[in-house]
Amino acid sequence: MELEGVVHNGVIVPDDATALPEGTRVRIIPAPVEQPKPFGERFAQFKGAVPDLPADLAEQHDHYRLGTPKR
Repeated sequence: MELEGVVHNGVIVPDDATALPEGTRVRIIPAPVEQPKPFGERFAQFKGAVPDLPADLAEQHDHYRLGTPKR
């Protein structure tokens, strides 16, 4: 049987606390936490996917999205 959980205030809290009867001995082996890839790596495949965007889109996104006057 394998359970997962988190450490909360120094106490290990399993995701499903009803899976083990009270007093059960357990062995804990910490699992490495995978760091998410940076935004640029995750979405690099979409770079340049939409042609002919305005050059000032990043600065004037409210204008293009909402129709507000340009700043």
